[in-house]
Amino acid sequence: MGAVTVDDGQAQQLYMEYRGLMEQLRRVQEYVEQTTQGIAEIAAVIEALDSLSKLKKGSRIFAPVANGIFVDASLNDTASVRMNVGGSIVVEKSVEEAKQLLEKQRTDLEQLRDRANADYVSLTSRLRAIEAAMEQEKDDRPAPEAAPKAAVRKKRGA
Repeated sequence: MGAVTVDDGQAQQLYMEYRGLMEQLRRVQEYVEQTTQGIAEIAAVIEALDSLSKLKKGSRIFAPVANGIFVDASLNDTASVRMNVGGSIVVEKSVEEAKQLLEKQRTDLEQLRDRANADYVSLTSRLRAIEAAMEQEKDDRPAPEAAPKAAVRKKRGA
């Protein structure tokens, strides 16, 4: 981005840009955290699918009903799963097909996270340039003139 020079008229504008960039940086950081969490969740589902395919028909499992609520169930099929593909539409997929879809989602999220990380680096670089310019501007300002010292009079004969 290069060095930034500041005159008095630009200081306020740079300050406003700085505040806006800080907000963008916060949002990008949150997005990176969310995508990282999504990647970890997908990895956990892929691992669960790998475990599922190793089970035998009739195996007892705890099937989730809601977050933290499970029912005791037995497996009728370990080769396929039902997937929500959006719009409340559920389709049957083989375990391998499901894993392939999840791998694609994970790859897509990783690419989005990488782009967000690049944005983070770019924003940080611009913020540092603004900080340096504002610090330089502060250092370049002339020091305020010292107030004249009050004359001290001595009383004669004291």
